[in-house]
Order: sequence, then C-alpha cells, then structure tokens
Amino acid sequence: MNHFLFLKGKNFIIPVFVLFLTGGVCFAKELITYARDTEFLISAKASFEYYCSPCHGKNGDGRGTFYTIDLNPKPRNFTDAAYMATRPESDLIKSITSGTVSIGKSNLCPPWGNVFTENRIKELAGFIKGLSVEKTIKVAAAEKESVVEGGKTADLKTAFRWLFIAVITVALAGGAISEWKKLKSESA
Repeated sequence: MNHFLFLKGKNFIIPVFVLFLTGGVCFAKELITYARDTEFLISAKASFEYYCSPCHGKNGDGRGTFYTIDLNPKPRNFTDAAYMATRPESDLIKSITSGTVSIGKSNLCPPWGNVFTENRIKELAGFIKGLSVEKTIKVAAAEKESVVEGGKTADLKTAFRWLFIAVITVALAGGAISEWKKLKSESA
C-alpha cells in the first residue's frame, strides 16, 4: 500500500487538475466540432444550401456562386418542372449517393454517400424534387393573383361605368321632368 503514497497532497492535485483540464478541452473541442458539422445537417434544406447551392443556387435554379458562362455542362436547374417530372426520385438518390456520373451525367457533381446518411439522402432527393413543385406553385399563385387583381380592376371599372350611367340618367331625367312640368304648366 505504500506505493500509493505519491497520490497524497499537492503531488496528487496537480496531475488530476491537468488531466481534467485537458480532458475538458478535448471534450469541448469535440462538442464544437460536432455542433459545426451538424449545423449543416439539421435539415435537408440546410444541407442543400451548404453542399449543393454553390453550384445549383440557393433556390435550385442552377445559378450558384460557381456558375459561369463557360461552365460546361451547366448545373442542373432543379426548378424546371418539365425536366424534373421526367426524373425519378431513385435517379436523384443515386446521383447524390454516387455522383451524377453514376446516372450517365457530368462528373462535376461529386458523390455525397460518405457525407450523408441514407435517410438524409432520401430527404435531399425529396427536397430537390420539391423545388420544381414549389416554383410551379409560385408561378400559379402569381398568375392567379394577377387574374384576381385584374378582376378587381374590372369590377371597379364596371362600378364606375354604372355610376356614370346613373348620374347621366338622373341628370337627363331631371331635365326631362322639368321640361315636362314646364310644358304642362303652359298648356293648362
């Protein structure tokens, strides 16, 4: 038992303090790294914005920060509803997992299978598919709004027309009545 005597007193406190301090720093560093890594994995949208938007754009329109006139092929415009309707979700999952070269497209889009979980890849594919639907809904809403606004304008114009007709009718009728009274009083 005498071999544990060095653990008593000041000689024991300093090594334990150093051990806790370094362990705490390592633990805190791990938490900071973990928080930084997961910030971009919170949602499919956040993952898309961090990993995909530099090429495909924040809105998925194919005009990200790496978009240039001479870039060939251009990044895919995920808001093109006609094109996206022809692409099955399984192609999107495969292209995210293994890169677009895996589905016979460009080799410029890297594979993300080692970065994302299988579930996140499915969520990303759904999010990407939704970009074209979202744009279609926005366009349809804008068209509907313009029709409604046009209808409101037409209703207002119609109301003013009827008001004008009523005013003219009353004015003409008032003049006609006064003429009739004048004629009646002259004939009597």
